[in-house]
Amino acid sequence: MKPSLLAVGLSALVLVSACSGGAHARATATHGTTTKPSAPPSQAQTPTSPDRLPNPLQSPLPVGTKTLYTGSGHGAGGVTLPASAGKASSITVRWTCAGPSKFDIVATGKPLAGSQCGDGSGVFTAEIPHAHMRELAWQFSAADSVIWRIVVTQPPVAGPQ
Repeated sequence: MKPSLLAVGLSALVLVSACSGGAHARATATHGTTTKPSAPPSQAQTPTSPDRLPNPLQSPLPVGTKTLYTGSGHGAGGVTLPASAGKASSITVRWTCAGPSKFDIVATGKPLAGSQCGDGSGVFTAEIPHAHMRELAWQFSAADSVIWRIVVTQPPVAGPQ
């Protein structure tokens, strides 16, 4: 049986750039781009604990990338990033979540990135530019019924040329 155009379309990579005004009901990034691969709904089962969610790092990180935070949980949470994050050109956040509502990353009351969770099959990515790294204390906003896994990384520092 040939896959239908709808099934092929659902498995395509969705790229959203909220800074350029793009929006998608399942993914948003306030200060960067967010990506989420989708799977046909019949193939996914919603996990019930964070350790059953897919690893947000789906491919090896470039050499020299520094992992600033790795965590998981449910509902609200947060992290204070190290001082080196404030000096980086950008910070990359990768997360996955499952539940009936949204997962948002907020600093000083301003949204940095977020997504609608759903069945937990997607992995979201947002790049937070240096201009938006004034505050290193981030809050994760989510309903108690939402489970999540998140990884925050800093790109390799470019050396003298």
